Amino acid sequence: MPTGITKTHEKLVAPAYKNGVTLQFLTISFPNVDLTSKLDRVSGVQSPVVQALDAIAQLASIEIIGTPRYATTTTLSIAVAALGGAFGTADYDGDNSTETFPLACQQAIVAIATSTGALQGYSNTLTTVAADVRGVAL
Repeated sequence: MPTGITKTHEKLVAPAYKNGVTLQFLTISFPNVDLTSKLDRVSGVQSPVVQALDAIAQLASIEIIGTPRYATTTTLSIAVAALGGAFGTADYDGDNSTETFPLACQQAIVAIATSTGALQGYSNTLTTVAADVRGVAL
């Protein structure tokens, strides 16, 4: 009975999944709000963090959701699956103007927040998204 399978020529290049999907890391900033108190539905009101993640999920598959980072409670890191390499500049929202992928994510969050208003006392119209460079997983 074999004790394991060994593939001697297999190579893993990070950051990537074994199936070749590149992870593109993003930082989501929620200015002036403690994320640890905004992660759950409260009295029937949706979490602003969940709303932001739902908006990004309309553009890409979120593969990793981190925890508030760098000793701050206002910033969250995520990783999205980027087939064929990182997302470049494109017209992600169909408005005939090109934008970077982080900006497209931010615009999607703001668009939803504009229609719903503040959630749990925080408006996602203030939320920003930036590219993040990471050498290791969250």
